[in-house]
Amino acid sequence: MFRLHFKYEWVSVWRDRWVVVLSLLFFGLLFFAIRNGQEKVLERQASIAKARGELRQAESKRKGEIDSVARGLKQYGEAWRNPRLLSTYGQRMGKVVAMDPQPLAFVATGQSDLFTHYAKPKLYGEAYSLGFSELANPVQLLFGSFDLAFVCVYLLPLLVLAFSYNLLSSEKESGSLRLTLSQPVSLFSWLLAKLVLRYVVVVGLITATLLIVLAWQGIALSTGVFWLLLLISIYVLFWFAVSFLVSLLGWSSGQNAIVLVSVWVVLVLLVPSIVSQLANAVYPVPSRINMIHNYRVAEADAEKRASEILTSYYRDHPELGQQDSTQANQYQFWLEYFASVDVLKKAVQPVLDEYDGALARQQQWVGRFKVLSPAILFQDGLNDLAGTSTAHYTDFRHQVIEFNETWRNYFIPRMFANELLQASDLDQLPEPRYQSRVEPVWANDLLLIIVFAAVVLGVSFRVYQTSSAERWLAS
Repeated sequence: MFRLHFKYEWVSVWRDRWVVVLSLLFFGLLFFAIRNGQEKVLERQASIAKARGELRQAESKRKGEIDSVARGLKQYGEAWRNPRLLSTYGQRMGKVVAMDPQPLAFVATGQSDLFTHYAKPKLYGEAYSLGFSELANPVQLLFGSFDLAFVCVYLLPLLVLAFSYNLLSSEKESGSLRLTLSQPVSLFSWLLAKLVLRYVVVVGLITATLLIVLAWQGIALSTGVFWLLLLISIYVLFWFAVSFLVSLLGWSSGQNAIVLVSVWVVLVLLVPSIVSQLANAVYPVPSRINMIHNYRVAEADAEKRASEILTSYYRDHPELGQQDSTQANQYQFWLEYFASVDVLKKAVQPVLDEYDGALARQQQWVGRFKVLSPAILFQDGLNDLAGTSTAHYTDFRHQVIEFNETWRNYFIPRMFANELLQASDLDQLPEPRYQSRVEPVWANDLLLIIVFAAVVLGVSFRVYQTSSAERWLAS
């Protein structure tokens, strides 16, 4: 019997022109969203490749200059132009620490339009502790990016509701429901067959579009694509379950539409906004302007006491003292700066900790209350699969800061020893090894969405058991 319901419903679906039109429209939206996301990924890859290419060219040129000066074949003029100075190389020739896009980065823009994807360590400055953002178009940040995540989180539920809001009510309004119930058929299984068919159509449409666009863009298939389709399928299942529940309440088509759109507004728009606003209200982030101001004040104070701080630093680190005391150290400015770094950190660390702590508490708040909406869970899962979540960029920032310390620690002892750079030293410089250390959370999000769908289906079955045929047939 279920097979016959499925067969007749299939014929009905493809006779409905609006269903075909909506399917084609959604196909176009998915196609454009995936292509737009892939273009952003290609731009990101191009910027990283350009930075790496420029660094390789500069390293090759600098190696030749160092070798020529060391052999007396080339003069450099002013002292600061000497290519063998450790300070010059360490400040201007930092290695590229890049966050290459993951295979599914095209799925969700996430935080990638707010944070930079590569950085170069330097000897001077604490920019990596004060921030890690890049200049972005404020209009684009206001409206967001039209990517696959946007289409699936916001528009896909509307397509599901348009396909299923009047499955039972239209039969009742046309009078055919009375004839259907007069047959030896379960209303529950009959309505379920109609919804299952539409579920298969929507999921099939998404799958076909995704595979076609991936082939078009030359993106290789991976297990991540399978998990992506599974996550989308479960999200679609939840919204069909909501439509199934509302249909069993026996209301008219107009009432069903109003209720379903209201549910969409609450779960997709209202709850995420409330969670975000409450996070900002409960855990406000200190002013970045005040944080940077405190750093500048501490920096100015350290510069005034540079000689005193350096003397104290030598007492604490006697192993860094210059062996040849008859020759002035050519890195005097840098030695005073390195000695004052600890003083600067102690002065601004409480402010930095307060700022980072507020951000961390906000993320914990959102993570705790994301269970209130399948839309938040779904968006979080997509960002995690794409590698563009806040956690990924926080991890990248920490690894950049760590490598920046490694970079400095390579040059500092040699600068205290008043050494010069050799061409052979360029092959011994520290190399960045970025690798994501973020624990995946998309599987947990998937399980929670399944729980949402199961609860709604369970409530639907309970409503069916407690309802009567007169309720469904009532006009």
